[in-house]
Amino acid sequence: MGQGDATALAAGDGTAVVVDAGPDPEPVDRCLRDLGVTRVPLVLLTHFHADHVAGLPGVLRGRSVGQIQTTGLLDPPGQAAFVHRTAAAARVPVVPAALGERRRAGPLDWQVLWPAPATGFVPEGANDASVTLLVRTRSGVTLLLLGDLEPPSQRGLSRAHPALPRVDVLKVAHHGSAHQDPELLGRARPRLALVSVGRDNPYGHPSPRTLDALREAGAAVLRTDRHGAVAVTGSGRDLRAVARHPP
Repeated sequence: MGQGDATALAAGDGTAVVVDAGPDPEPVDRCLRDLGVTRVPLVLLTHFHADHVAGLPGVLRGRSVGQIQTTGLLDPPGQAAFVHRTAAAARVPVVPAALGERRRAGPLDWQVLWPAPATGFVPEGANDASVTLLVRTRSGVTLLLLGDLEPPSQRGLSRAHPALPRVDVLKVAHHGSAHQDPELLGRARPRLALVSVGRDNPYGHPSPRTLDALREAGAAVLRTDRHGAVAVTGSGRDLRAVARHPP
């Protein structure tokens, strides 16, 4: 995927919910083809930065897509316009995510935890407006997908959801940058931490400090720059991560 994010959540035979689309249509299209995905009931774009949305045509290519859901902050406006144009050309509706919204697809159910919480926190930019999901599978696996949340929004998330549970899988915020809230990491205490990051990227991602904090919290860390595409399988004591396409 390179320096970007894309996650496919298995939602039944040939079906996946896709969270973010990465920076390039080809890798996400190839990944979904490898997984046999022909139906996508929902594409959720956490925010409009190009490394999360520019691959959208690859998700739409040759697949039945039900809906695209986005954050309400249309920033940067050029990328937001690109998403709406691409969706309109494919005749796929675009709707904003709503705080507290709960949805289902096959064995998945999820809740939107962010943005625009009841605390009144106002996101300062696209990263802090990332749609954040708490996902549960029928087999009992829990996943927390943070988009590119920065520490102010991570703290706001913790305040808005004091009962946030420990999770099995954490999609680490902002490609494992140094900007993480220790309290949120401590509360999530993931068993597996997934860092979507490009090899030799110019930002220094992932931060060694963040990797240390994740390991201290008890997480096994998987990074796409070293492990390639990562598949999480199993549940309970059999939960594991498999590098599907090592770089």
